[in-house]
Amino acid sequence: MSLFKRHIGRRVVGVGVGVALLMLGLAAPAFAAPPAVTSFTPTSGPTNCVVVVTGTAFTDFPATSTTVDFMLGVAATPAPSFAVISATEIWVTVPALTAGSSYNIRVTNPGGTNTSTASFLSTTGAGGCAPTVTSFQPDCGSAGTTVVITGTNLLAPTLVGGAVRFQPLLVDATHTVPDVDTATSLSVIVPSGAADGPIRVTTFGAATGGQAFSTAAFAVPPPDCPSALGHTRSISLKLKDKLVAKGTVKSTEDPAFTDCAASVPVKIQRKKSGSWKTVGKTTTSDTGAYSKKIKNKKGKYRALAVKTTVPTDEVCLKAKSPVRTH
Repeated sequence: MSLFKRHIGRRVVGVGVGVALLMLGLAAPAFAAPPAVTSFTPTSGPTNCVVVVTGTAFTDFPATSTTVDFMLGVAATPAPSFAVISATEIWVTVPALTAGSSYNIRVTNPGGTNTSTASFLSTTGAGGCAPTVTSFQPDCGSAGTTVVITGTNLLAPTLVGGAVRFQPLLVDATHTVPDVDTATSLSVIVPSGAADGPIRVTTFGAATGGQAFSTAAFAVPPPDCPSALGHTRSISLKLKDKLVAKGTVKSTEDPAFTDCAASVPVKIQRKKSGSWKTVGKTTTSDTGAYSKKIKNKKGKYRALAVKTTVPTDEVCLKAKSPVRTH
């Protein structure tokens, strides 16, 4: 999404009375307070780092009549781009500054001007502007799944969300529309061809430290990702002499979710008059094994692991064995 469209679609660009007066070339309205810069983050970084400036009165006038500068004494270096997000927040791209020097940030509009008391340290490396990925949800999914990534310093120099890639890091993921990216949250769509592994976010450039990987791995089915409805599993069935039904319940996920195999209620069913009738019930051991003696009758049989919820509130889905004939 272009910066222009973001301004139109997401930014409040003025107050009606103030806009009308400015269009007529008149003085600023008396009620308009000057902007105030109260804080910003990060407080250090290289060219193209995105700084989130917090303050007040940023939308009393159109964004087109606002300027943001990095001040070294009386020398001002204009920000190459910025976006007025709200009355209390502006996103600013850091211009080319002298590395090792500390700059104050100044915001000016027709209501007045204000310069931060805190300073921004220009660095050659990432400084405090290095992106981080602290978590993402969901932690697995197929192509087309929307994933929300949380962290810090996640905006690119163009004031949109940083580039996101899933393994094997071949293509950029598409950001969701409407754009909901912020400095601490990105919303993207898993691309086709994605594989298991950490997620990468790139902001102002890998060479200067503007790149981060998640510590956790994103999983792609099959079979690594559990169904959105719960954990998947399988159940086997063997019919022994004197008709003893034996088998094992297993997790079909990788890594296996073993809680869905232990202490599972199992039904042994026989097909009669076109429908399945339960002829025996048992429960699996801690390893998922079960054994149940039933009446020795010829026919078609199956085993059924019923849907359960384990103590961690995870749902284990129902599983049916292949049909066996006795």
